[in-house]
Amino acid sequence: MRVDRGASRRGRPRRIGTEAITRAVLEIGPQDATIRRVAEHLGVSLPGLYHHVKNQDDLLKLVASQSLQSASPPRFDGNKDWAQWLRQYAMFLRSALAAEPALLEKFISGAAEYDGELDYVGHALDALRAQGLSARDCLDVYSAVTDLAMGAVSEAHREYVHARQGNPWRARLYAALERSDAGEHATLRTIAEAGLDPFTAEAFERRVELLIEGIAARYRLPAPASGASPSEAER
Repeated sequence: MRVDRGASRRGRPRRIGTEAITRAVLEIGPQDATIRRVAEHLGVSLPGLYHHVKNQDDLLKLVASQSLQSASPPRFDGNKDWAQWLRQYAMFLRSALAAEPALLEKFISGAAEYDGELDYVGHALDALRAQGLSARDCLDVYSAVTDLAMGAVSEAHREYVHARQGNPWRARLYAALERSDAGEHATLRTIAEAGLDPFTAEAFERRVELLIEGIAARYRLPAPASGASPSEAER
């Protein structure tokens, strides 16, 4: 018996939602996800997907927002010291935003909204206030850690673009040293010889430690538990 395959596809279209769309984009990879590829991945028609998103930009906004909603930044629960919590928050923010470079612009531009953001900020500020800081100091400390993480993400994304273009950090570093006289840029030469990379997670952890130690000294907070420390080669 002949089967009409066209007829088998007719009827009620497959139902999809924002979670399914987000999952499809992440499975494809945000860099490569197009409206057509996402529709094919989900097994739906283009009009069916356009019911949820208007265009490619709208697609990435949706995924970025869903990623924020599903993220779970660490909260201060009283079982860890303030420095440990701030370290975890900084590392979470860096890893969450750097995980998908194609979504980064949506986070930074504010196109991806996060309904729980101010609730989390409020909880974080209260945790800092419990350390004896004033309201203004709480805001300064929280913002300093956030700014450090966001800056690191932006720089990591810039390096990601350079690397995709075949011009990573180490290549740019050696090219600059080759253009300079032998007696110039002694510290850069030491960095090149040691193979130091400012874009690694370990390098970020060291910068977080610098900030936390400065916060402890500035506000006379209990000395933070030991975190990352530079090696002899990096001093």
